Amino acid sequence: MNWFYSDGNQQIGPVSDAQLDELLRSGKISPNTLVWREGMAQWQPLNIVRPPAPGTVVCAECGKTFPRDETIQLNNASVCAQCKPIFLQRMAEGAPMPSSTNLWRTKNRLVARTETVFPDRCVRCNAPAGGFRLKRTLYWAHPAYLLLILCNLLVLLIVYLIVRKKAVVHIGLCERHRLKRKQGIIIGWSSVALGIILICCSALFTSGWCLAIGILTMLVGGITGAVIARTIRPTKIDKEYVWMTGASREFMADLPEWHGL
Repeated sequence: MNWFYSDGNQQIGPVSDAQLDELLRSGKISPNTLVWREGMAQWQPLNIVRPPAPGTVVCAECGKTFPRDETIQLNNASVCAQCKPIFLQRMAEGAPMPSSTNLWRTKNRLVARTETVFPDRCVRCNAPAGGFRLKRTLYWAHPAYLLLILCNLLVLLIVYLIVRKKAVVHIGLCERHRLKRKQGIIIGWSSVALGIILICCSALFTSGWCLAIGILTMLVGGITGAVIARTIRPTKIDKEYVWMTGASREFMADLPEWHGL
């Protein structure tokens, strides 16, 4: 059986099963490396199409497979004996941890620590991201604050800016979804600009129709652009973690289950 695997922006192969095993043992690829062979609908991580044997686990630091009794559990992750000092040093220095220790799934949501760098896969479709990461700054406030709009929109905005919580993540996007996001941004901002022009024209020519069309253009175009450009959105943020929707099932399939509080 011939396999192809992703290495940054390159698609390498074909390689045989034996060659794939040797690449894995040598560390040239990891269980999270995206692979494809004839008959597969899309690229998927190696550990999904060829899961580890029963009784074995994948080291969160080096990505190699070991018998479970040859690893230890640190920070909700399995770590081999050789990688233990490096992993402990990361923890002591507060350095960024491997994504496998910072990213989980729970039902249809992602859970991540802030500043997590996602795997080199598109969060929207699980295709290779080619090393690209999009920095997303996410903001969230409890939906109950929306009731303040009954008092005054300005009050709502002021309170939101005060109480909102912030998280930063670095997500992978494939070329197709990067282009789609750019198109959505262009559509959204172009619609807003056109709407403003029409509203200004309505003031000059005292045209109610022009005003209505301008407002409608801003609303419809802005919402359409936002939907096209969407990646992930937060559903909750606390001091350490952020919960998000928008990731594909394929992307979340190989993530560990969330067992936090």
